[in-house]
Amino acid sequence: MTATRVLFVDHASRILGGAEINLLELLEAFPEAREKKIACACPLASPLGQRLARLDLPVFDYRFANSLDQFRLVGRRTALRAGLAGWLALRQARGRLEAVLAEFQPRAVVSCTNKDHFAASAACQRRAVPSVWWVNDVLSAEFFPRVALLAFQRRARKGATRLVTVSEFARAALLRLGLPAHRTQTIHNGIPLKRYRRTEPGGLRDSLALPPQEPLIGMIGRFAPWKGQDFFLQLAERWSRRQATGHFVLIGQAFNEDQEFEAGLRRVVREKALAARVHFVPFQEAIGPALSDLTVLVHASTRPEPFGRVVIEAMAVGTPVIAARAGGVLEIITDGQDGLLAEPGNLTAYAAQLERLLGSPQLANTLARAGRATVRRSFTIERVVQNFEELLTAVTAR
Repeated sequence: MTATRVLFVDHASRILGGAEINLLELLEAFPEAREKKIACACPLASPLGQRLARLDLPVFDYRFANSLDQFRLVGRRTALRAGLAGWLALRQARGRLEAVLAEFQPRAVVSCTNKDHFAASAACQRRAVPSVWWVNDVLSAEFFPRVALLAFQRRARKGATRLVTVSEFARAALLRLGLPAHRTQTIHNGIPLKRYRRTEPGGLRDSLALPPQEPLIGMIGRFAPWKGQDFFLQLAERWSRRQATGHFVLIGQAFNEDQEFEAGLRRVVREKALAARVHFVPFQEAIGPALSDLTVLVHASTRPEPFGRVVIEAMAVGTPVIAARAGGVLEIITDGQDGLLAEPGNLTAYAAQLERLLGSPQLANTLARAGRATVRRSFTIERVVQNFEELLTAVTAR
């Protein structure tokens, strides 16, 4: 792909989500990035824009009007007026991208969020540039209203050269929408192993005043109802009522629209008198040290994950994982070999797996070793780079 100029597009303005971290780590690993053949369009003042500035990449200012930036369809009904305002703002975003395409002259454009897919593919059509959609969601009725799925389907049929999903589970959702199989493919997420090395435990535990031998059960990620932080608190309450040891920590924060959900989590901890055993820690940009301090990572999403990035992060560090038996996670963990699975939302099943893991240091060590091996074998950023290079070579060869 050495002769290919590629533009990546991501409008995220406030926080670094999974899509943005995937993008950053991919760009850091792309050899072409050092030759200025890779560029990104994003808000310059955003966390993503600030991180990209450190990479010395060409970055073009690209942002949405507030009506579109705050417009979300995941699990929500949307007023007609808000939808129309969002549509008008999308046309403005398309115009901005057309100007970026004219200046940078990419041979392919990779969009990273659903809104960006719409804006980027429309701009690409006008300039006859291949439009690759990096789909980080599961496009199904569990997450999106019917009108959004229909809009996605129609736009993808018309404007997507290739749709890349992060799991076969997510790809199957695109096929159920009727999108052509030959225009879809899976590239599982991967991570830079050097960033997710096990470090000397202590930092997180010291901040919580916990001794090294105290079990610390953690959950990491943005706070959202379907991510299962409320379920995690139920698990913490059940465990704390029955066991004298064990602390629980929630690491992360809510997007703007889920601030009320986060406030509710904190209220539950107060009302259930769990403050002595349950802790809240803000989002950590470098998550390896926190993972190194955890005895167990719990993944508790109540809806199927597109992938489950935090699962491979924990496995890479060597922290045993208990995860929901659903979605993309099933393409990562083999139950009992490199992690443990439990039925989503089943408190008894999660509690049993937690008791099993904390009661057997030998099992914990076995899972930790096997988890690291799984990530080294299948989920490295080098493999993602190779897959994307092959993809971009194919779509630009036409």
